Amino acid sequence: MSDTVENGTGPAGLEAHPSLVLIGASAGGIRPIEQLFSSLPDHTGAAFVVVVHLDPEHRSELPNIIASRTRMPVTQVTDRAKLEADHVYVIPPDRRLQAVDHELRAAEFEEPRGHRSPIDGLFRSVAERVGDGFAVILSGAGSDGTIGVRAVKESGGIILVQDPSEAEYGSMPRSAISTGVVDFVLPVKQIAARLVDLIHAKRAGNGLADSDVVDEDLLRRIMAHLRVRTGHDFSKYKRSTVLRRIARRMQVTRTETLREYYDALRDGADEAQALLGDLLISVTTFFRDAEAFEALRNLVIPLLFKDEETESIRVWVSGCATGEEAYSIAMLLIEEASRHELRPPIQVFGSDLDSKALAVAREGRYPSSIEADVSEERLKRFFAREGDEYRIRQDVRDIVLFAVHDLLKDPPFSHVDFISCRNVLIYLDRELQEQVCNTFS
Repeated sequence: MSDTVENGTGPAGLEAHPSLVLIGASAGGIRPIEQLFSSLPDHTGAAFVVVVHLDPEHRSELPNIIASRTRMPVTQVTDRAKLEADHVYVIPPDRRLQAVDHELRAAEFEEPRGHRSPIDGLFRSVAERVGDGFAVILSGAGSDGTIGVRAVKESGGIILVQDPSEAEYGSMPRSAISTGVVDFVLPVKQIAARLVDLIHAKRAGNGLADSDVVDEDLLRRIMAHLRVRTGHDFSKYKRSTVLRRIARRMQVTRTETLREYYDALRDGADEAQALLGDLLISVTTFFRDAEAFEALRNLVIPLLFKDEETESIRVWVSGCATGEEAYSIAMLLIEEASRHELRPPIQVFGSDLDSKALAVAREGRYPSSIEADVSEERLKRFFAREGDEYRIRQDVRDIVLFAVHDLLKDPPFSHVDFISCRNVLIYLDRELQEQVCNTFS
């Protein structure tokens, strides 16, 4: 197979950049991959990227297997490839795939064998560098893809997972489902049919988040209805964020106009909660943005311990979601405390609007793919391995308290020495950002 494919125009009328369908599978994944491509039409307008766990020392037959099931060109990406509609791109042995703009690039793994998560790596790179897409999790052992589906969902993508009862190995689908962000759990053949509908719906609603031509009255009605049904007001959230989340729900509900979606919102008993869940979701990983955490570790946290007479250290992480950032800061505080003879009590408060996310945070269980974000030393010190998961050790959980809290309505936590709020401010308009900063001060 060649490294790149020739440029193609695709069917007339498609957008300049095709929709992306990201497919992840592991043990027992070949058969559902064959079923999926056998059930897909040759012209959908999407580009398909397939990532499986391969033996790094053997040639992969996966491109030939997929090519026998579809007329779409199939490319094993050993260097780089421009993403084109109605093409299939396949991971090569002993390489990971990452998206850079609208191009795929193969690169060497940074992690040793046994600690690699190529599905998560692709999903996260697409969410960060490209934007939304469709993420599909098929049969597999372990939990690769679990972190990645959250990133794809936050960027506006749709998550489809093979029914674990149908999968030969159901642990990877079940792990993805446990995140609470999965949109559809279906047998493989139904995944193919639903993908076709979703790709069409995405094209029909393309550009809503960037459009200036939006019925403002309808948008206000949607926000008002959401406020009445859920008690949460998102009218001052960033317009682009709100529209992107609504566009995502339009795809899921198969509504093509804002009017149709408003009608579905009013008529559907559960749609308000579904939209609320989309608006609340935020990407969070351990030690996200390494440079920021290095600055925190070296420049900020030592100052908290500078006064030997400090009675306690209290930190507030607002918008903590499933807890990774709160626990990351707790680890840094414990590490710094170990360097001092006098160790004041440490308390970290993690707050969020999403009670379901906080339940995950309190439990402190995370997929084994966090190995990509947490050093081996910290995994040994702060986590206990439990099957395909890592659990935060009790001594760390004891210093982190999670609570439901509305930053815009509830009184702030008092007598805190440090506040992290970066997962909140990015979603608010300038007026609310100033309001929040005044609350903190």
